[in-house]
Parts: sequence; structure tokens; C-alpha cells
Amino acid sequence: MSSVSDGLEDGDLVVSVGGTAIVATDAILAQSQFVDALHDDAADWANRAYRIRNLDPMWPANWLGQDPWPDLLQAAGRLQQLATLCSDVASYLRAAARNYGYAERLAQKLALLSAADMAHGLGSLVRACLLALYSTPVGVALTGILTLELMRRYGTTQSPSAVQSDSVGGVQISPRLLTNPAVVMLVRIAASSIDDAAAGLGGMPRIVGRTFGDEGLGLIGVSQTALGVVAAARALGLLQEGPVTAAAVGAPTRATPPTGVGDLAARIPRAVPGKPQVRIEKYGTLDNPSWAVYVGGTVDWDPVASTEPWDLTANIAAVARQNAGSFSAVIDAMKAAGIAPSDPVVLAGHSQGGLVATQVAAYTWFNVQAVATFGAPESRVPVPPGVATMTVEHTDDVVTAIGGASLLDSDDRLLVRREAFAVQEPLPGTVLPAHDLDTYQETAHIIDASPEDNLSGFRSTVTGIMGSEPGEAVLWRGVRLPGGPAQQ
Repeated sequence: MSSVSDGLEDGDLVVSVGGTAIVATDAILAQSQFVDALHDDAADWANRAYRIRNLDPMWPANWLGQDPWPDLLQAAGRLQQLATLCSDVASYLRAAARNYGYAERLAQKLALLSAADMAHGLGSLVRACLLALYSTPVGVALTGILTLELMRRYGTTQSPSAVQSDSVGGVQISPRLLTNPAVVMLVRIAASSIDDAAAGLGGMPRIVGRTFGDEGLGLIGVSQTALGVVAAARALGLLQEGPVTAAAVGAPTRATPPTGVGDLAARIPRAVPGKPQVRIEKYGTLDNPSWAVYVGGTVDWDPVASTEPWDLTANIAAVARQNAGSFSAVIDAMKAAGIAPSDPVVLAGHSQGGLVATQVAAYTWFNVQAVATFGAPESRVPVPPGVATMTVEHTDDVVTAIGGASLLDSDDRLLVRREAFAVQEPLPGTVLPAHDLDTYQETAHIIDASPEDNLSGFRSTVTGIMGSEPGEAVLWRGVRLPGGPAQQ
């Protein structure tokens, strides 16, 4: 949504509260706060001027041409006018933000509804064609021949290097193709419409999807689609989830409490094969500890599950709201670290780690009080009331769109968006630069520099939970069994 044509640059944040009820750049919201403060100051000085003038009970009788009181009264009146004007301006700014939010929300819902209708119609058309084909022996033969030809041409897998340019004239995928807000929105709509296409293919009436799908109650949608993918893949021996174990890696190290969103993003483990995926910090006293838990992103994209729990298998299982290996490993690590159900916890995660962090908060066994996610696929996982939740997304990060448009009617979570490459071009050779942890860390520092109330309020929540005294940090690594214990 933020682009060069919108007048937004790389540093501009778009802040939404409570499912896009209010949408504005952090600069606009901060400006409304400044005007509110100016109103308070002007009203205060006007009241002071009136109080000073009222110190003389005989002022009407003493009002002479050289009397300073008329000037004081005039200044008080001007200050009161300024206070009224500031109040009006601040109200107009907030109203503009709300109206923008309502308009954006309506436009996205209309787009989703239209896409769902078209997907259902396409599914119905394909169903009709298949029924026509399979009604004749010739149709069956043609379908078989077409399937074999597709398998012959596209049945082999190629490494990512196969799509890079070469001297012979190979294919090159531009980083801009996947780093584009328009493409991200299309993927988001497509992900939300897959279930509608399947419903049309199965002959389900459209009213069922409108009532129970993403555009309705949300009982069916991306999670059910992912569940279907898991079931089909496991029948082929793919995406096989299994038990996991988690163990500490190395000795505890000294840690200082995070002072903002930038610190949360900076401490998330990087997705590196064989390395720890979780960092757990402990602060406070022995009797009253508080904890910060950081969860890394996807490490392995192979559909065949291995000993790495942060893989494609866990990704799809998490979207399907199944017991993903990464989720189990985080729960095991938190319990092994000694986090009690009553201890306050702050969670932060990138990509798959953000999705897992939200699911840990919904697990309710732990006393999670704040969650910050960066580049996580959107999810309808319900965050318990009272949990301060900040969702950071880049509008040109296609990974966030995999979960569909589930945040349109979200809870009261704070959604912060930014187009990471609105002005600058992605570096050549990069595939998903807007999804990189480094890019989200840059956005986190921009969030910390913003004076906007909602953003500063979240930072205050985190610092209030963590305190100011140093603590200790321990890295944890999860391993899917059978694969032996976690490496020390």
C-alpha cells in the first residue's frame, strides 16, 4: 500500500490499530499528538492569564486606558482561540486516519470477495470440464496423455541457480518481481481464494464459502487449505512431522534487557543450518523472574522432513494449526529453561518464528504479556486478551501474504507496515530481500525512532516487563527425532 506514488519513502511507517480501524503514517499520528500537546499548553496559559487578571477584584472599575489588564485579557482570549483551533486540527487528523482505514478495509474486503467469487466460478468451470472429459473414454485418454507430458517436461527439480542468468541466455528472475506490493497483494488474495476454488471444484454452493470462509466467519480458509496440503503430501511421504527434542547450546552469557523493538529484532537467531534457533533471556530476581524468548525463521525448505524442525514441514503444519516441530521445540526449550506458568514472558520471532511466537502466546500455558513478529505469515491464531502484540510487515514481502488476508479483521494487535524498497532497488542476486532479517531489523530501528503513541506504548510495555537489571542468555537448538540429541 505504501509506494512512491503514495508519497511514502523507505523510512515511512504505516500504523494500524485493531484491524485497520485507524491507518496512518507514524508521522501523521505523531503530528496529531503534537497538536494535542499544543492545545493543552495553550489552554493552560489562557487559564493562567485569566487567573492573574482575577487577582484584582476591582478590575472593571480600574480599567483605564493605560491599564495593562486589557492586553492580558486579549492575550488570554487569543490563547483560548489557539487551544480551540488545535483541538479541531487534532480531531481532523484522527478522523482522516480513521476514514483512510475504513476505506482501505472496504477496498481490501471487496477485492477479496471478488477474487473468492471468481475462484469459485473457476473451480466450477474446471469441474464441469472434468466431468465432460471423464464422461468419454477419449477424455480419459487425453487427460492421461496430458498428465504424462507435464510430468515428462516439468517433473524434475532444479536448483535455484537454474533460474539465474548465464552466458547461454538462461532465465533470470528479477528481485523486483517478488519484491512488489502489487504482487504481494495478488498472492495474499490468491492464498485466501484457494479454498473457494476447491469449493467450486467440489460443487459446493457459493453461499457456504461466503458464510464460513475468509470473507465470513473464517471457519474455513487458508488453514484448512494447508491441512489438505499436509494430508495429500503425507500420503506421498512428504511433510512428515515427528517428535522433537531441545537442548541448550553452550554456557549462559550476560545479557542486558531489550530497550525497544530494535533490540528484539536484533536478538532473533539467524536461520543457519545446524545452529541454534531459539534464544532465551532471563531477568529479574530468583523469586520474580521475567523472560524474553526469540525464535528464528525457516532453515530448510526441503519438503522431505529431516532432523531440522525449522523446515518446510513445520511451516505448513504451523499454517494448518497442527503441532509443528518448531512449535514443540520452543515449548520444550521454554519449559527446560525453567519458565514457570506465572512468569511474565516477551516473545519475538522472524518469519516462521513469528508464527510460532503467536502460537506460543495462544497456547496459554505461559504468561505471555507481549509478542513482536517480523515478516511472519499472517494467521488467524487468536492472541489472548491483554497480550500486547505488534505485527511488523513489509508490504513488499511476499512471505507475509502466504497466510492470506487474515489480519483484516484482527484483534487489537498493532500492525506496522513499511515498503522496504519503495525507493532503493533490491541488490542483484537477492530473491526475497524484503523478507531478510536484516531488513526487518532496519524497520525495527525506525519504529524505535518514532514518537507515535502506539509504538512508544509497546516499547514501554516491553521495558516494563524486562526491567533494567542485566540477566543471562542461553541459546537452544531443537532437533527432530530420530536424529540423536541436540548438538552441544
